Amino acid sequence: MASNLPSSFSRQSGEDTTPRPSQSGTAPKAPSLPSESSLPLYLGILALVIALASFYGTFFVDKPLSFQQKAEIAGIADSLRALQARDITLSAPMQTTVELNKSYPIKDLFPATFEIPLNFVIPLDTQLIAVGASGQPVSFRVQEEVPISAVIPINSADAFGNETIRIQKTMPVEAKFSSSVKIRAAYGDEFNSIIDRLDKLAGRSSG
Repeated sequence: MASNLPSSFSRQSGEDTTPRPSQSGTAPKAPSLPSESSLPLYLGILALVIALASFYGTFFVDKPLSFQQKAEIAGIADSLRALQARDITLSAPMQTTVELNKSYPIKDLFPATFEIPLNFVIPLDTQLIAVGASGQPVSFRVQEEVPISAVIPINSADAFGNETIRIQKTMPVEAKFSSSVKIRAAYGDEFNSIIDRLDKLAGRSSG
């Protein structure tokens, strides 16, 4: 008759039964997003909850659970409900280059009409000759400063016409992309299924 015992309990003759070091090592960790993201923490909690649910389902499915065990399971279900309302925050650095190559009408860079004020002084230092009432020429020297004050109105369309200015520039851009997603929206059905099962193990209806 075939034995139901594991192979490690079967009789072995002539074989070295010395325990050997385990080859399995540490279970590989799931890849995680950048440290700024809280997703690995949530997924780790989810994996732990699934493992606990499987443990209870395997060893206590046909056995009555104690009040304390049911309370612990109910607490896990409540924690999952609270976790559903949390956000998963994903963030990643972004590097790109923006190239600007465009022509702009010069008249669009200025107001349609504007004024240029002028205020300056013209120094005079000259010799003048004038004719007096008697018809005799008179010579005299002028040394003074003449102030000039004026406002020149400018019409952009008339002043610049269709002239354009071209701007060519390459600019590196570094930014950080962030996005938040509700866990309920991302894993709603999966979380609800786990919560329902835990509530059944705890002997209560899902609320």
